[in-house]
Amino acid sequence: MESQPPPTMVFFDLDNTLFNHKHSLSSAISAVQRISPLLHEIPLKVLAEKYNEVLNHVYDKYLRNEMAHEDQDAEKVKLFFKCLDLEEPDSQHIEHFRNTLRRLRNNGYRTAIITNGPTESQIEKAKAIGIFDLVERVITSQEVGHPKPEVRIFQYALEKLEVQPHCAYMIGDSVEADIKGAVNAKITPILYSPSSNTSLEVLCGNIIPVIHQFDQLPMALELRPLDLSLAVSAAQTGLQQA
Repeated sequence: MESQPPPTMVFFDLDNTLFNHKHSLSSAISAVQRISPLLHEIPLKVLAEKYNEVLNHVYDKYLRNEMAHEDQDAEKVKLFFKCLDLEEPDSQHIEHFRNTLRRLRNNGYRTAIITNGPTESQIEKAKAIGIFDLVERVITSQEVGHPKPEVRIFQYALEKLEVQPHCAYMIGDSVEADIKGAVNAKITPILYSPSSNTSLEVLCGNIIPVIHQFDQLPMALELRPLDLSLAVSAAQTGLQQA
């Protein structure tokens, strides 16, 4: 009996997984103002003027070959907050995401995003943190007509990217939307939970790997069901002996 090929497609959630709302610019300036307490009291006209200044500044640096094309979007977000005297985005945190996506691609994995929300704003978020060019597709609930955790949005992603469920992973922070949805779609889920103190959890009747930071993802992707079962058995044995 031939063994199944290893999973090759890695789907990511966007909001609160790749995109940090506390430190990043959302799609349109008006949308940012609605979701960010830091910007509530700043007039929309001022926000627009500041962002335009940032756009021009970053683009001029790019034209002078002082900045790589793929670094422009992240720099815009950083400078936008800085010129408003607000806390800057966590650039190191964002860079971890980008480095992980590059590493996955270099190791032969394909990557895409499955996210709930309007297509335009979700794409702008991906661009704002510099990951849009590192994924094949950003698939949104608006595009599909069905939000996570509905199976249909996962099936749509699999069909569009021509991937079988057993050759795919779903990385996300929501047990309900990401983990439950992936399990129901027969996709292998991995929970992203920075506050968790465990590497495995039983969720939706399945043993689910948990990562706390993105540099742990490549190792988690190499775990197979047998590996997970052995890990759980070892943990249970350790508890019994303690």
